[in-house]
Amino acid sequence: MKKLASLLLASCVGMGMLPAASFADEGNHQVHKAKRHHMKPLAHIEKRLLSDKAVRHLGLSDTQQTELKSVFDTYKARFAALKETQPQNKPHKAFKEVIEAETFDKAQVQLLLEEYAPKKQAFMLTMLEARHAIHHILTPEQREKIAKRKGKFLAKMHHKN
Repeated sequence: MKKLASLLLASCVGMGMLPAASFADEGNHQVHKAKRHHMKPLAHIEKRLLSDKAVRHLGLSDTQQTELKSVFDTYKARFAALKETQPQNKPHKAFKEVIEAETFDKAQVQLLLEEYAPKKQAFMLTMLEARHAIHHILTPEQREKIAKRKGKFLAKMHHKN
């Protein structure tokens, strides 16, 4: 009888620890997700295109790899220059002030958005130029392979949700 009671007690304690262990990793996952969200521009493209697996799958030549690396380096420098010329937290602080104000000032918000728009356009222009350069380094067959993999990935993600 004592063995049965101790076995029952051990299983209850074990089951009680199971949910705690499963939630223990949740905090780390959120931190990782937050870090991933703030990746530098083009970092995810660089990581995917220049990985060993991608090089093998796409059959990237050495010249293509060096051209891609030079494109990434060039546009990283341009993004860094854009970042230096733009005040980092000003729009976010201003938007926060608008949200926390007693009344909503539509004119102030429109002024903030107009001020923020050229910065956003410069960023998007640089990003599109970089992606255009990358696109034209790849051969049509390599572009097709990427599109096929992207289609599979999007279908898989759509099926998950």
